[in-house]
Amino acid sequence: MPATDAVELPFLETDPPHWVARGLSRIILAMTVLLVFGALVVHVPETVTGRFTLVPVNGTDPVRTLREGIVIEVHVRESDTVPQGAPLFVLRSSSALDRGTERRTLETSARANAERLAILRTEREVRDRADAAEMERLHGRIGFLERQIKSKERRLALLREIADSSRDGAARGALARFEASRLELDYRTLEEELQGANNELAESREDIARVQREQRLRELEFEQARRNLQESLETQGIRLSSLRADLVGSTDSGVVLRAPCAGTVLRLRVNAPGAVVREGDMLGEMACRGEKLQAELILPQNGVPLVQAGQGVKLKFDAFPYQRYGVRFGEVKWLGPAGVGVPDSAAFRALVQLPDTGVRVRGTVRPLLAGMGGFADIVVGRRSLLSYAFEPLRALRESFAEPPPKVQ
Repeated sequence: MPATDAVELPFLETDPPHWVARGLSRIILAMTVLLVFGALVVHVPETVTGRFTLVPVNGTDPVRTLREGIVIEVHVRESDTVPQGAPLFVLRSSSALDRGTERRTLETSARANAERLAILRTEREVRDRADAAEMERLHGRIGFLERQIKSKERRLALLREIADSSRDGAARGALARFEASRLELDYRTLEEELQGANNELAESREDIARVQREQRLRELEFEQARRNLQESLETQGIRLSSLRADLVGSTDSGVVLRAPCAGTVLRLRVNAPGAVVREGDMLGEMACRGEKLQAELILPQNGVPLVQAGQGVKLKFDAFPYQRYGVRFGEVKWLGPAGVGVPDSAAFRALVQLPDTGVRVRGTVRPLLAGMGGFADIVVGRRSLLSYAFEPLRALRESFAEPPPKVQ
C-alpha cells in the first residue's frame, strides 16, 4: 500500500473540532455574564421567621388558685375548647379543708340558733294566747262583780231603809220584834256579801296587774333572748358569707377551679397531677370565645434589628396548611422592648394584627380560634443574590479583624 494513502483509525479523534470549542467557551461566558447580571439585578425577599400563636387582643383570662395545696386532677389540655364553668383543675388544700370544717360547724350552730329562736317565738305566742285568755276571764269576772256589787248596793240601800222602818215599827209596837231582827240580819248578810264581792273585785284587779307585770317581764326576757340569738345569727351569717365566698368551688374531694368563660385553653402551667402550688399561682390561661384575636409572634434575636411596626407578615397556620388553603396576611403592630425567656434561648415578642377572622374550607368559612398557631414570615426587605455571595468574605474579614489599640 502506498505511504501517501490515508489510514483509517479504529477510535474517534481526541481533539474536538474548532467550532465545538468556540461554542462551548461562548456558552460558558454567556452563563457567567448571566449569573453576574442576575446576582446584581435579581433581588429576593428577606424574611424573619418565627412561631406564632393566636391570642385575644384584650389579653387572656388567667386561671389562678386562691389556695395553697396539691393539684390532684387536671381535666384539660392546651388548645381544648371548654364551656363556662367546666372543671379545669382539682386541688387538695389543708386550709380549704379547715375552712370547710369551720363552715359546717357554723352552719350547724346557725341552724340550732334559728331553731331556738323559732321555739322562743312559739313559746311567746303560746304564753301570749294564755295571758290573753286569762285577761279576758279576769275582765269578764270584774265586769260581773261590778254589776253584782251595784245590784247588791241598791238592794242593801233598800234593805237598810226597810230595816230602819222595821226597827222603828217594832219600837212603836206596830211590828213584831222578830221580823225587825230578821230584816236586820238580812241587811248584815247582804252587807257581808257586798264586802266579799268588793274583795273579790280587788283581787281580780290585782290579778290583772300581776298578769300584766308578768307579761312585761316575759317580754323583756324574750326580747333579750331574741336579741342575743339574732346577734349570734347575724355574726354567724357574716362569717358564713365570707367562708362561702372564700370556698367557692370547694367540694368534699377538693377545691375545683372552673373555666371563667367559654373559650379555649391557651396555656397550662400545670399539666399533670402532683404539682404543689401556692396561693395566687397561675395554673393556666384561657381565651374567651368571641373576642378579637391577634397573633403573638416569638422572634429570634438575629431578626429583631430588622423588624419594625407596619411590616407585612405571612402567616402559615398548622390547622390550615398553606399549600392547600394559602397563607394569611397581617401587619406587625408592636415589637416588645425586652426579651422573654423561651426554652434554651431568649427571644422577643411581637404582636401581629389580623385582617381575617376565618379561612374558607370547602365553601364554609371556618373561624380562627385562640390557641391556633403556626409559622410566620416577616418581610423585612429585599436583597440581591450578590450580597449573599459576599457574606462569607465579610465573615472572614471580621474574624481576622483586631481590636483597636488601648488608649494610654
